[in-house]
Amino acid sequence: MDMTTSDPLVGATLDQRYFVESRIAGGGMATVYVAHDLRLDRRLALKVMHPSLAQDPTFVQRFINEAHSVAKLSHPNVVQVFDQGEDRGHVFLAMEYVPGRTLRALLKERGRLSARDALQVMAPVLAALGAAHRAGMVHRDIKPENVLITEDGRIKVADFGLARAVEQSTQGLTRTGTLMGTAAYLAPEQIERGTADARTDVYAAGIMFYELLTGSQPHTGETPIAIAYQHVNEDVPRPSHFLPGLPSEVDALVTKATERDPRYRPGNAGQYLSKVLEVLRHLPETPQVKGAPLPPVAPVAATTAAVTAPQLIAGGAGPGTENATMIVEMGGPADDGYDDYDDDHFDEGPDRRRRATLMAVGATVLALVVFVAGWWFLVGRFESVPEIIGAEQEAACAALRDSGLKCDVAEEGVYSSEAAGTVGKVEPEVGERLSPGDTVTIQLSKGPREVEMPDFKGQDVSNAIKEMETLGFDSESLLQEVVDAENVQPGEVISTDPAPGEEADRESTVTFTVSRGIDVPALTGQGVDDARNALEELGLTVKIVEAESESVDDGLVISQTPDTGTTLSAGGEVELTVSTGPPGVEIPDVVGRNVREARELLEDAGFKVKVERFLGGRTVAEQSHTGKAPEGTEITIIATPVGLPLGELELDEDDDDD
Repeated sequence: MDMTTSDPLVGATLDQRYFVESRIAGGGMATVYVAHDLRLDRRLALKVMHPSLAQDPTFVQRFINEAHSVAKLSHPNVVQVFDQGEDRGHVFLAMEYVPGRTLRALLKERGRLSARDALQVMAPVLAALGAAHRAGMVHRDIKPENVLITEDGRIKVADFGLARAVEQSTQGLTRTGTLMGTAAYLAPEQIERGTADARTDVYAAGIMFYELLTGSQPHTGETPIAIAYQHVNEDVPRPSHFLPGLPSEVDALVTKATERDPRYRPGNAGQYLSKVLEVLRHLPETPQVKGAPLPPVAPVAATTAAVTAPQLIAGGAGPGTENATMIVEMGGPADDGYDDYDDDHFDEGPDRRRRATLMAVGATVLALVVFVAGWWFLVGRFESVPEIIGAEQEAACAALRDSGLKCDVAEEGVYSSEAAGTVGKVEPEVGERLSPGDTVTIQLSKGPREVEMPDFKGQDVSNAIKEMETLGFDSESLLQEVVDAENVQPGEVISTDPAPGEEADRESTVTFTVSRGIDVPALTGQGVDDARNALEELGLTVKIVEAESESVDDGLVISQTPDTGTTLSAGGEVELTVSTGPPGVEIPDVVGRNVREARELLEDAGFKVKVERFLGGRTVAEQSHTGKAPEGTEITIIATPVGLPLGELELDEDDDDD
């Protein structure tokens, strides 16, 4: 069927500027045409939204907003968007156009790609996604139909942002012609929560990588819902399961990108690209798999320098359509302009060869300069955040300083699978490129948020609570429910919620069901002997701790642990803090001083003084107290003649100072 003659838009002019020449393809979202820009006199591709979508004002506005964002994204591996408009109900995009084919067409021709060829395709795709992620954009619909290969072997990614406009204006998997055709590449979080970020694109890229290597998708089914169920509940198998000779490093690239939990994937396409390039660099040469050879792919490191060259780009027609892409089937080799000349028309003299050699050398030098300059401005002058997750704090900060970056340790910790006290999270993420001197913030791990609940049945509840506190649980979140139980010792744990072996959330409560035990009585203010007797009569043990107190008299209980009303099992310990009276005053050492001087020193310190003399002595030979004593304590000093020992002689009391 001739699509051109049957399409009313062919031969029409949109926005008084774009003359529609012919129709290329149609899909669930749009129809793609070759058009001529009458204002700038150039050929381009025109993507016109289907009327069913164009009649939705909400979709049109979102589509326009997304188109504006995509138009700002400039990268040699991204399809360029020139213009967006609406004319007589036709909402359209004007995009760059060249003959080419999709990655899907290449896969149909080849069946599958070798590991090296697959990596060479993935590298520019990830470079395009990385540029979008740095600009805060997410593609949301990575698949072979949206990856285009130009005639000179360059890779282009199409339809940035368009999936978002459809996704927000439809019911996702439930509406025909929207995202149903891409269920094979949807990440679990898109299916379960409807959320998408850079890691969602990484997942889709990992699925596409798997398909390039094996020739088939990892999850298949009769309906999109069946495929989506597998994404959520089943891991993507390793490609080596079907390709035993596949290098383990390539296997790991697919496995890492397709983790069902987005936390364990590379944080964005830039991080994934660095891992792909590392594997590609060390991958040994391998024979091509069956099929025609893959056209040469421009190296990622050189693509930026090629931005100034003419870009031949093909685009896509929208999600869910295998053939709806802006392509023209390639014929034979491009005309090189020399078919009508014989070999003898070329001058092969020495001067020509010399000029050719000089031109080749000059071109090589120029290319090297451009490459080095591009590498420096885009890669070389930046520092990558090193892999420090799981490292000790000092080692992590040292690694950051060695990389030319500053280290900042956040006050708040973070729950993670890493050991408590090690680095649990890094911001910016590992692998991100920063300018020298930029600051990297690390958060130390508090360990996993959820831990396996121990089995405390039959244990004393106080011991169980202590063990839970050592696991990082707050004492206020550990609750007790006391019940009467036969044949169970008082204070013994009967059961727990969560049950043993289940996951206990350290941010939630844990309830212990405990056999009714011995209630600890109120003992504060009682004499230590009375308190001790009361506890021992109840079958509890007592621990005495002394402490000074200005408000509690000597020998009375200041406080108790545990507090009143706590239930303990028989033999449980209660700690009593007992007052030793007011804090003591340092007693001056007056031995060897005369009685007058000794009396003054002691009285100035707040003590009472009693003097006892021997043979009328005037020098202090002994004093009754040393160290500390409460203020007002009576200190006795004994005075003797100088050099005369006390012996057994009777002392005379004398209050005279002499």
